[in-house]
Amino acid sequence: MRKKNSIWLKIYLKNCLLLNKSDRTIQNYRADLNQFILWFESRYGKDISKVKTNHVGEYQNFLTYGGFVAPKTGLLQRLRNFFKKKRVIGAGNYRAPLSVNSRRRHLSSLKNFFDYLKQTHEDHSKFFSTNPVKPKVHGILVKDININHTSYLRPKDWEKIHDKTWRTKERLILYLLYYAGLRLHEICVLRKEFFDKESGTITFPRKGGKVHTLKIKKADEIFDQLEYWFTHRKSKSTFLFLGRKDKPISVRAMSSLINKMISRASCEDHITPHSFRKSCATNLYLNTKDLLYVRDYLGHSDAAVTQTYIDKNALHQRHLTM
Repeated sequence: MRKKNSIWLKIYLKNCLLLNKSDRTIQNYRADLNQFILWFESRYGKDISKVKTNHVGEYQNFLTYGGFVAPKTGLLQRLRNFFKKKRVIGAGNYRAPLSVNSRRRHLSSLKNFFDYLKQTHEDHSKFFSTNPVKPKVHGILVKDININHTSYLRPKDWEKIHDKTWRTKERLILYLLYYAGLRLHEICVLRKEFFDKESGTITFPRKGGKVHTLKIKKADEIFDQLEYWFTHRKSKSTFLFLGRKDKPISVRAMSSLINKMISRASCEDHITPHSFRKSCATNLYLNTKDLLYVRDYLGHSDAAVTQTYIDKNALHQRHLTM
């Protein structure tokens, strides 16, 4: 990557960190923007200050149909490759076509990136005077058929998973998913000191870095599992779930562990780790009929987002049985 492009990218990611963006969001920004910059350099060999609206249109086609990304190499690098007998296969690294939602995310990352560059350069530089990403030109319509809806974890499937899970660690994870509705990355960073047994609450960082105190459902069951877990495990780390070298478990490893528990129960529906959070939202709403309470419980900033977590079929079934 060109030096200027690398510097602009690092400054932007550092700003995201200062704005308390979550680690996962910053990782997504880094991956999306890295790919765009390498694509632009391989096509035009220029700094990203030269990006125009038509270039973004070309990149949109690249995301839709896939293609190769091969950074241009100078004469000196080609000579080095020759003497080291390095062989470049094809035109570079192939990128497969992306789904509608992934394309939207990439373009959203680009828009935010160039918005930031425009704001930071407008008073002292001629660079980035306009944002090349135009919502009306580059907008991608998402239809319902393009969305892979998260499956609702029905009560009978929950019972299957629960009955097939005996280890304290796994039970604790299940309860934090199903009763507390925590996201995977929130569970991964939990510490013992976040829990207050007397008040039945967890105080922990939510998505975006906001600290949230949550009075959890089924607190007695969760705290019983928590106490037993810390009493019998060997590590002295205060993190609940550990990966290598007593560091917090990664989101990928946590997801893999949960998928194993789901697979062991042989559920009929296609259940994912996120299904637990959707079921938590649905069950809370069925019991309270209070959308704002569910919003605050899940840590959403907008009740419209919370509505998407409530399973319509479950509401319909409850209405039929009343």
